[in-house]
Amino acid sequence: MKTKSIISGIVLLFTIGLIYTGCKKSDKNDDKDTTAARDNSIAENAFAGIFKSIGEFSDSTMQLRIGSCATYSLSPTILDTTTWPKTLTINFGTTNCLCADGNYRRGIISATFSGQYRKAGTVITIGLNNYYHNNNLVQVGTHTITNNGINLNGHLSYSIIVQNASVTTPNGMIKWNSTRTREWIAGENTNLNPWDDVYSITGSANGTGVHGNTFTVLINSPLIVALNCKWIESGSLTLTPANLAPRIVDFGNGTCDDQATVTINGNVYNVTM
Repeated sequence: MKTKSIISGIVLLFTIGLIYTGCKKSDKNDDKDTTAARDNSIAENAFAGIFKSIGEFSDSTMQLRIGSCATYSLSPTILDTTTWPKTLTINFGTTNCLCADGNYRRGIISATFSGQYRKAGTVITIGLNNYYHNNNLVQVGTHTITNNGINLNGHLSYSIIVQNASVTTPNGMIKWNSTRTREWIAGENTNLNPWDDVYSITGSANGTGVHGNTFTVLINSPLIVALNCKWIESGSLTLTPANLAPRIVDFGNGTCDDQATVTINGNVYNVTM
């Protein structure tokens, strides 16, 4: 009887332990994973960087940039002002090139323009060849930029669609799709100085992180991206990983830095993006 009582006691303790462990795993305070937020930020910055590279050239009325670490070529030539489409090739070389926005790039971006960058209706189709952004290999299935013309705020805006994209990092591959609108909110009138350009970004995205975790993204307040800054300066988005609570990612109040906060179930975590 004594032995039977001891065994019964052990079984009871084991059962209580299982119940406790089960409760602990479902505790919302244990949901602290910010991996998806970092993965999405890597993809956001990579594709924002492609837009920056094209904007650096195109905003200067398609003049070849002096002092850039990339080489530019345009076919048909700049001197031919009537023939479209034109294909812009931006070659950063085979070794890392530190660009003016603080990001390292290597490889080739090609952009085929159906018309002038600032002309309503112009469609830009992007291609990548062995292109790296901060040592991450960036690849894309479809990437188009469409000039929507002047919006109600009096600014040029662009629709940007990215489909079947991937960013390969040392930790694994991020797959990414997005549908965005970029509003040109500053620098539009200074043609020869692309580095004062600032864009406001709205829209949505979805992807799969480095650990195979899927997520969706909805921008809550516009993301502010300046051509002279390496990071997203401000704005917020809701990122929802599969089977987890939504994460509110806040990029701050306009400071050019790599810091953000991620709020999960009311708990706030500081994250280096």
